[in-house]
This record gives sequence, structure tokens and C-alpha cells, in this order.
Amino acid sequence: MKQKYLGIGIGVRRAHFEDLLADKSLSDWFEIVSENYLTIGGKSRYVIDTLAKNRPIVAHGLSLSLASAKDPDKNYLDLLKKLVHDLDCPWFSDHLCISGAHSANYYDLIPPLRTEESLEKNIQKINYIKNYIQKPFAIENISHYAESTHNTIDEVDYINRLAEETDSLILLDINNVYVNYLNHNLDAKDYLSRVNADRVVQFHLAGHFQREDIVIDTHGEKVCEEVWSLYEWYLKKVNRPISTLIEWDHSLPSYNALKEEAEIARKIVQKLFGSIHEIS
Repeated sequence: MKQKYLGIGIGVRRAHFEDLLADKSLSDWFEIVSENYLTIGGKSRYVIDTLAKNRPIVAHGLSLSLASAKDPDKNYLDLLKKLVHDLDCPWFSDHLCISGAHSANYYDLIPPLRTEESLEKNIQKINYIKNYIQKPFAIENISHYAESTHNTIDEVDYINRLAEETDSLILLDINNVYVNYLNHNLDAKDYLSRVNADRVVQFHLAGHFQREDIVIDTHGEKVCEEVWSLYEWYLKKVNRPISTLIEWDHSLPSYNALKEEAEIARKIVQKLFGSIHEIS
């Protein structure tokens, strides 16, 4: 399954709006948080509409709650569908998690219960969402801080089966894999090597905060050297470039500092594959 390569991208954040509008050498592509643009107009919508004229934009959401028992909210799906089609997103994405219940959103993303029963329900839900939106969909692995004793399916197997049964793509967050490695003593390279690489369409690279007792996935720091090493190792293993996004949500750096972080990813890709433009 040959995946479209967009290049190296950054997330669109309000603090960088003026820089984005003034930049004559934009990043290869951009990712937006879907919920921030579903109904809003004005300056925010002007910025993403302007960017979309020149670069691909991917909508990345937090509200589909793929692993919850509740049905998808049709009002949300209607707004999301309009957004991804207005921007002609090459794909849209969300997390494999429970993000809310009873009309309330959780502060953190709750991992799914990984059983055969939950897998079947998640497959039905994702198929419904994909059929409704009519755009390619990518499932993201999450960082988590506890494991249920009721899980009967390995996490990688669960994601692979979900992607296969729903003909979905995978958004592989390497920082999340690394955070889970530190918190749960998992083998990060074993995890990455078992993901169905043919379905990996995008990477997230981000930073985290390391306390003495736990590592928190904050998206508020630079990408650490260990994550950069895993990124390069994985690209060597699969022997192809994969659309890469620098994700930074808290303690935002300057726009130029964010682009410098993206340049680290670009140099790694260039070292491995030479100067690459768009591959379809």
C-alpha cells in the first residue's frame, strides 16, 4: 500500500498566525486541531484557508472517542466532514482512545479496553465514521499511564487489526511509543517493528516532561535525542520517507524555533533518501 509523502510539517497554532501569513518559505504541509476550526470564522479561518491554497492541510481531532461505546455525534461529523472537504485534506486523523463520555470531554486520553468484543465495536464505529466523512482516515496510538488487567490483545496487534479491518491508515506517534517505553518498560523498537508499516501514513514527533516517578506526554518540549534516534531507525527499517509532523501544543516556542525543529527531521530524511519532494 503506497502512501502519499507530504514532507515535513508543523502544527498550526494561533500564536504563530502572523508568522505563517508572512512566511515566504512555508513548511511542506500543516496539521490543524479539527475542533479549533469546525465553526469558527474570522482570522482563524482566513489563516487556514490561505495556507490551504499553497500547502496540504491535515485535520487532526480529539473528539471522535474511537474506543468509547457511544455512537459518533452526527453534528460533529457533519462539521468535520465539511472542514476536511473544504480544505481538501489528504486524510484526517484521531486517537485510539476514549476522550469523553456523557457530553463531557476528559482531561486526558483514556486507552481502549483491548478485547475481541471491544475490537469488533471499534471496527464498526470506525467504518461508520469513514463512510460518513468519505476521506482516508488515520488512527493514532496514544501515550497512557496504566494498563487494564482485562486486556487480552496486545496493543500493536489491536491497532494493526483495526487498521486492516477498516482499511484505515496509521498515524504513528513515536514520542508516545517512547513515553510508554519509559513508563511501562516496553521495548520501543519491538513495538515499532511490529506496526504494519504499509499503513503508516504519518509520524508525530513531540516532546515530553520527565519527572522522577513518571514521564508526562506534554507536547511542550523539544523532541529528545532518543526519539530522534527512533525516528531515524524506523525510517531506515521501512526504507521510505513518511510524512512527519512536529507537534508542539504547550509552552510554545517562537515560530522560527519550531521550524528549526522541523529542519532536524528534514535533514534526517535527506541523509537517508536524498532531496525528496512529493511522492504519490
